[in-house]
Amino acid sequence: MSQHTVSFSSAVVRPLVASDLHSVVALDRAITGSARKSYFERRLLSALRHPKRHLQIAITSSAGTLIGFLLARQVGGEFGRKESAVVLESISIAPEARHCGLGQRLVSELTDLLRARGVQLLVLHVDWRNHAMLRFAASAEFLLGPRLVLERPVQRMSLPDTETVLEQSPKLIRNLREVDFDAVVQIDRDLTQLDRTEYFRRRFDEVLSESAICISLAAECDGQVVAYAMARVDFGSEGRVEPTASLHTIGVATAYASQGFGVAILTQLIDNLSALHVETIETEVSSDNFGLLRFLYKFGFVSSQRLSFQKRLL
Repeated sequence: MSQHTVSFSSAVVRPLVASDLHSVVALDRAITGSARKSYFERRLLSALRHPKRHLQIAITSSAGTLIGFLLARQVGGEFGRKESAVVLESISIAPEARHCGLGQRLVSELTDLLRARGVQLLVLHVDWRNHAMLRFAASAEFLLGPRLVLERPVQRMSLPDTETVLEQSPKLIRNLREVDFDAVVQIDRDLTQLDRTEYFRRRFDEVLSESAICISLAAECDGQVVAYAMARVDFGSEGRVEPTASLHTIGVATAYASQGFGVAILTQLIDNLSALHVETIETEVSSDNFGLLRFLYKFGFVSSQRLSFQKRLL
């Protein structure tokens, strides 16, 4: 331990840059056994396009060798979240450099940057069976958050209520388009009584430009958008190597509530994901949002093995 401490005491923390891609992929492959080059390429390109939305930090040895990195992404509005928040998507330290406090240095650098930006929360999702990451979360002063992570296998399930609704009232479901922006913002404003234009501007840009696969949908009735579901698929996010979809936002216009549009749009989303061989769809819900929880449980979502932790910064 003392030998490692001396060896890495002069490690340098700096921003991750495009030329680090090869080293990041190699380090990640050494740790996970899987190559996630396309995932890291998208993240690095996203950071170049929108540097304020992404925080990517490297830590190198005194010789300049990459020995760790951290990727984080701004959220705020996803899953109904009201606070400004950043999700810690990936953190890795080379096996030979572990237990030297380098992971803590990366998180400390990140939290300093976030406080300077006025970000309120740092969020981390961890599988409860990943004991090493749980210990790290505790040592970094993360606390179990007041939100539930739910998931559902991507396969058609026998849902009598769903089938009845779809048979009685077929819906026009299509891919979300840029021209749907104003309609989506208005539906959300009616539902939440908040103006979240900037959130949806970022969300549209991400799901239409940055996601590996566009799977966000809109439902039409009488030629107007009356419901939407915004999701993304990333092959490799948050340490996962299996293809997983994340449902970030879903909304139905108040005038069309209880008419099956929410069920129809989620059913189409599941069908689309199944065709893409995505295995799981995941979402996050406040533990006191009983209406949404009831809807999702009825649709086949269950508690995930992943827990949501948060670190309050302000």
